[in-house]
Amino acid sequence: MDRIAAMNVFVRVVEAGTFTKAADTLDLPNATVTRLIQKLEEDLKVRLLYRTTRSLTVTPEGAIYYERVVRLLADLADIESSTTHARAKPSGRIRVDTAAAIGTLVLVPALADFYRMYPDVEIELDIGNKRSDVIAEGIDCAIRAGEVDEQFLVARQIGSFGFTTCATPAFLDTHGTPTSPDQLRELPTVGMIPSRGGRSLSFRFSHDDQKGDLTLNHRLVVNDTNAYLAAGLASLGIIQAPAYSVRDAVAAGQLVPLLEDWQPPANPVHVIYAPNRYLSAKVRVFIDWIVELFERDEQLKRR
Repeated sequence: MDRIAAMNVFVRVVEAGTFTKAADTLDLPNATVTRLIQKLEEDLKVRLLYRTTRSLTVTPEGAIYYERVVRLLADLADIESSTTHARAKPSGRIRVDTAAAIGTLVLVPALADFYRMYPDVEIELDIGNKRSDVIAEGIDCAIRAGEVDEQFLVARQIGSFGFTTCATPAFLDTHGTPTSPDQLRELPTVGMIPSRGGRSLSFRFSHDDQKGDLTLNHRLVVNDTNAYLAAGLASLGIIQAPAYSVRDAVAAGQLVPLLEDWQPPANPVHVIYAPNRYLSAKVRVFIDWIVELFERDEQLKRR
């Protein structure tokens, strides 16, 4: 048995939660994954996993083994990365997952700069507002806004962003300018839902020691960032959007910031990836580039 291969399979099974998901991401037959785990347990003379037809649980011994194997595989990856020519000239395809606004407004406009430095790296960019399963879907890294609560993942904060509550001059001429968050209950607003069928996000505000989320009855709710901005620009209602997504419209006078004394707390942005996954040179340079990209932007840099 290839012990390193068996260790990789074991770690992927623990992180994926099922033999089937692990087999899919490793592109291996289910029977091969099962056989490698069984042989690993036989060689170690200890049960690593409790498994039934409905569930999979890591044993106490399996949890200890997992932690040690993850560190070992990471050390092996570092050794290989530092001794191969790939670091000098990264190449190959990487898969990156991100939300629509960050992908469309931040990453894509800057990618020409990345390709000038790393012309042999190919990027498959999955853009959407639904959180993908990094492990099960074989994603190399994901860029996430908000808090990260996934287990077994490395989360590195790369930036943060504030929010801008705003509306068009025409809308304000018709409906008036609110001076407090509570007045929004009496004005047309547009809501954003993170995925199809979800609840619309609350408007968030903070002033001195006062913090709170405001749930509103929106006249329109959308689940797409571009549609949300378009609704605001069409004077359909007041929106609360990431500051970086409306800065051009604000600078052009198309949108007017509101309630600026009630700025909500900044939202953190993380890059996440599996701890055992070999961070090849192509993934490592992409993450380094993302960190620098956010750091250069005053509205996105880490706070």
